[in-house]
Amino acid sequence: MTLDAPVATWVESRLGAAPQGVFFEARSMSEVWGVALADGRRVAVKRRGGGERLTISAAAHRAAERAGIDTPALLAGPDIAGDEQWLTAEEWRPEGALLPEGDAPALFAGLLAHLVAALATVDAEGLEPPPWLHYAHDAPGRVWPPPASDRWDPHRIEADLPPALAVIARAARARLRASDLPPVLGHADLNGLNVRWVGDRPIVHDWDSIALLPEAVLVGTLAVDHVAAPDAGAIADVATGERVIAAYEDVAGRAFDADAREVAWAATAWLACYNAAFEHLHGGPGAVTAQILRDGDERLALAGA
Repeated sequence: MTLDAPVATWVESRLGAAPQGVFFEARSMSEVWGVALADGRRVAVKRRGGGERLTISAAAHRAAERAGIDTPALLAGPDIAGDEQWLTAEEWRPEGALLPEGDAPALFAGLLAHLVAALATVDAEGLEPPPWLHYAHDAPGRVWPPPASDRWDPHRIEADLPPALAVIARAARARLRASDLPPVLGHADLNGLNVRWVGDRPIVHDWDSIALLPEAVLVGTLAVDHVAAPDAGAIADVATGERVIAAYEDVAGRAFDADAREVAWAATAWLACYNAAFEHLHGGPGAVTAQILRDGDERLALAGA
């Protein structure tokens, strides 16, 4: 594994040390390399699109660092790399476990509350929601938001999806769109994919997943999705989701009103359906599909939908 010449040149110019080798490589919606530098440092170099989102993400990343949230330090970028691609470099931080030691729902809720407070002064005007939370899209005839490519579009296999998924998703989407709660900036993908734990101390990765959305939507997202892990699709059940919401209220020092609580539950239903549709898109039904088909009606009732 090697870096291509333009990336290697950028690394040396921005980090002050030449790359000596690549020890990790991954490609999905972005390209990521683990790079060993001549001065002994190990860094993660990322190349992806994003433009304005990356600029806001970088500001959020640095604000979180200043607030004492443990995260791989952003060392350079985002810098334009041509063809609408951007480069960043951050510390390589591989340590930590997928799950915390202690009460996971409460610890994840505390982490989100800390993040929302830390990012309150970041200017995020114009930030588009991440695809999995883009329920307010205006594409006619679509339940799911427009994708970056057909590979990521559940509508491509709509006829193969359980009809109940679209029914639940439409009802949840309608409830979310009916609310006019103000947005806040937070991280919309806090789970085993992007958080590592050293005991009960979190290390937060993937700052591309910040979102400017109602606080209740971010809390509902966490309530259903904090149990996700690499190669292990899962959603939290209703009882566990309730524990997350209650723990967030406790840390924030205020209770949600009826509208916010319903919006949080609508967010759990929307995201569960989105993730279930992706199970079908990428191999077939799994644990997420089974869970939302069992408890989708209960989530909608809690959402007032």
